[in-house]
Amino acid sequence: MTERPTIGTPTPPSDPTSPSTPAPTSTPAFTVAAGGRLLRHDEVTRGRALLVARLVIGVYLLELLLNMTRPHVLPDEPSLTIFWRFPGMPEEGVLDSFGSLFAIPRTAFWGVLAGIVVGIALQAVIVRMPSKDRRATVLTWAALAALLGSFALFSLFILAKSPLLVLACVPTSAFALWLIHRAQRFGWLPLPMLLTAFGWGALIQWGVGRAFTNLAYGTINGYMYEGTDLTGSTTDGSGNQVDFTFTFDLGYRTIDVTLLHLSTVNQLAAAVGVVLLILMFRHRVTDVVTGLVLGAAAGLGYNFTESVIAIELWSILSSLNGATGGFEYWIRQSASLFGSQVVFGALVGAGIGLAAQTRRRAQRVGLVTAGLVAAIGGAVANEVLSAWLSGLVRDHVGIGGTLDTLVISPAIWLAPQVPFLTVCLLLLRSGIRARVAAARTAVTAEAAEAAEAGVGGAITEREVPFLMDPALRFWALVSTWRRHGPAAARALRRFQRAQLEVAGWRWQQERAAAEAKALGAREQPQAQEEREIQDAQETQETQEVQQAQEAREEGEALRARAMRLRTDVGRLVGS
Repeated sequence: MTERPTIGTPTPPSDPTSPSTPAPTSTPAFTVAAGGRLLRHDEVTRGRALLVARLVIGVYLLELLLNMTRPHVLPDEPSLTIFWRFPGMPEEGVLDSFGSLFAIPRTAFWGVLAGIVVGIALQAVIVRMPSKDRRATVLTWAALAALLGSFALFSLFILAKSPLLVLACVPTSAFALWLIHRAQRFGWLPLPMLLTAFGWGALIQWGVGRAFTNLAYGTINGYMYEGTDLTGSTTDGSGNQVDFTFTFDLGYRTIDVTLLHLSTVNQLAAAVGVVLLILMFRHRVTDVVTGLVLGAAAGLGYNFTESVIAIELWSILSSLNGATGGFEYWIRQSASLFGSQVVFGALVGAGIGLAAQTRRRAQRVGLVTAGLVAAIGGAVANEVLSAWLSGLVRDHVGIGGTLDTLVISPAIWLAPQVPFLTVCLLLLRSGIRARVAAARTAVTAEAAEAAEAGVGGAITEREVPFLMDPALRFWALVSTWRRHGPAAARALRRFQRAQLEVAGWRWQQERAAAEAKALGAREQPQAQEEREIQDAQETQETQEVQQAQEAREEGEALRARAMRLRTDVGRLVGS
């Protein structure tokens, strides 16, 4: 006798060939429609992505120019300070941990310049190709990889030098990335998109920060020490005595300005990564949660690479300051894994996600700027205040003891980050509540549409309460596992996720329709601009028709996949 199906799971279909339960095919429509078209290929998206990359390269070339024209304060200074080396440092090969803080691998520097040349050449080819040519899409992403991907060479030099440390940081970072993914609850980002965000932070964002800041340090140092004799004499060129206390003060000021520059570049690079991912990938929901999750994933990637070099560095310097590589691992990969760069990247992404929900340019600029200012200020305050707090408690607590290692040092490091972490949690909570409300509307509308049509749909009215309540969904999974085994529970889980993807797609379509309606309600342009606006509108209408067709195909594929999974669950439950 067949056991009664669990409440909340679909019942086995009486006729597997009925229209309401299509039989599974060898190649699911989901794979063709969604997996095969993960990246966008329209001309507007490509143009915007290239514009962002050009801005990054333009700023880098400006940094190069400023470094070349800086005042020289030491004899025989090279044209670029990145070519200067401490005595005894190797001229070839991977730099050692300590030296890599002050110089960059020459191979990586020339690789970036080569990538810029290749990227420019590819763009010259793209402009000669028809806008709708799929080859233009491939060349566009290749140009982006050449322009920005070459900065990953700086990170790869560091990671390749310490493979064991890389492996040690993988489990904790993977667990943190899984928690970030699970925080979405609805409207999940594609897994390749999340992994790309992590890779952006670990490779490109960290490499951009290293490349830009090494140049900036030399430039700032040149202007700060201009007019100061650093050759070892006690007088300057005019015979005046040199105040070495003043010289040391200048050194600290140089470090302070460089820290501000590094924090600014890091958060701007995080913002560039979030913007490019939103532009490049096809995803169903763009809101504060989307930006927050992408920014946090990018920050986690940055923390991954930063942890590797910090652990190795403090292992070398442990005889001087008492810190050890194990302590750095505990701080960066355990106690503050969700702090520092993860929090600040989340703030940047949240600002971009909020800006994507408004049509007013002034509000967009204000939201993005607010996120960047908060993240940059938080990064600088974290470095400064944590050092200041550490100095206050140094005379009252034994350094290196159990209490210091497990409680006091992590608390000092995390204390300046608490306000920013609180803001991120509040933004996440608000965004999830908005998503739940939108999901409830979309799920109910999808079920009502299927019931009105009188055919089996991806979501039935009986399943709506279970989809909208995480506790009921979990209870249904546990009950199915107990009554029908793990295979049925896994199939039910896949089916529920497919149903929520259908709801997310419907939400996206409703938002797009509302935005198009609001855009059409704007005032008409002046007479002398009507011709240009009309041509632009025709192009936009053509793209909108194409996007609407692709959206319909995606919706049909998602519904077909959900119904196929319904059949699988019903077969396992009823067997």
